[in-house]
Amino acid sequence: MENQLSTLISGLPVLLKENKIGMLSEVDIEFTSFGECGRLESEIHWLFHPEETGGSGAAIIRYHPGGESPLHVHTGYEFAYIFDGEMITNQGTLKKNDLMLLSPGSQHSSRSEKGCLALIVWEKPAQNVLDIAHK
Repeated sequence: MENQLSTLISGLPVLLKENKIGMLSEVDIEFTSFGECGRLESEIHWLFHPEETGGSGAAIIRYHPGGESPLHVHTGYEFAYIFDGEMITNQGTLKKNDLMLLSPGSQHSSRSEKGCLALIVWEKPAQNVLDIAHK
């Protein structure tokens, strides 16, 4: 597993962010657990959070081997770019350098047997299908 994690980390891009004087500077990509909504073996680095924007969000997601996300529905568009590894969704398997665009109303779960590093952009927050069913 350590070798797989090293491979995923080497796939990280250099993140440049505007600093206080308006110039781009390199920012460390630090991951936190992304266990909310039933996600397993996954971590996230938020680029911008839905709470900051009023709805849209963007993040770098890291699935460790065996990582998964439960079935959810997108209320807006979702864009995913795979930096490294493999992500299996209901719509198909995404591999390194694949780009996925899902329309509002689409449903999917995702998982990774080998691990995955991806950029995910959400127009609006997703909703867990089980949460919707219990309302």
